[in-house]
Amino acid sequence: MTSALFVPEADGYRATDYCRGPWSPDTLHGGPVVGLLAHAVEDEARRLSPSLRCSRLTIEMHQPVPLGLLTTSARVVKPGRRSAVIDSEILTEGVRVARATSQWLAQPTEPSQPAAVDRSLPERPVTASDPRASGLFDYPRPGFNCEASELRYVEGSHETPGPGVTWIRLRSPVVDGRATSPFVRAATVSDLAAAAGWDRSPTGANYINPDVTLHLARDPRGPWLMLDAHLLHGSGSGLMTAGLADDQGSIGHILQSLVEVPRQF
Repeated sequence: MTSALFVPEADGYRATDYCRGPWSPDTLHGGPVVGLLAHAVEDEARRLSPSLRCSRLTIEMHQPVPLGLLTTSARVVKPGRRSAVIDSEILTEGVRVARATSQWLAQPTEPSQPAAVDRSLPERPVTASDPRASGLFDYPRPGFNCEASELRYVEGSHETPGPGVTWIRLRSPVVDGRATSPFVRAATVSDLAAAAGWDRSPTGANYINPDVTLHLARDPRGPWLMLDAHLLHGSGSGLMTAGLADDQGSIGHILQSLVEVPRQF
């Protein structure tokens, strides 16, 4: 049995139980949705030019994505020598459930010098954290939070209100039989910012995020990524902002729109 998030099947991808999120055992966590769209735009970018690097990825989730067979498509919206725009979408039974747009920039032919290690980064805990510890969310097992991801909380947790700092490592490849690239790994992790900085709204309701925007100054190096997430409350909505870092230092930022959901969630 594979531990990958998706298994190629026919002309699409079969979502596995490792994709499951906390809202329903029959729907996908946002992380795998973002990861599959990132996989699609990256494949299209590589066909266009191997020197392109993604600087921005924006995902819109139009409705819950069901656990099952999904199809993807990608297209070049704007080709160019210095920059390109590539879109992708996920469909189930012919209905679009999520889409992405991405900006890709040409990279220099000469490799850049590795960045100096940022010694100010918070130290990563030596043991994994249990996202189910407080029982606030009924994370399914197997699922994305408990099996596909390894979480190590530095400040707060995915069930503790307020700002949070979390180190994260993907345990599962995004697509079975394919190495997960640094960009796709960062994209898949980016949706977890909403959990790292989780809080209820001023009315006591919970939030969900219908979108994710990831800006990257460079691709991550190494398997571990750190989210430093903060929530800004609005009126019936909010905004999650998170810094993204690897073991060498800051690599980008994440933005997520938040909207209130009924109290039973």
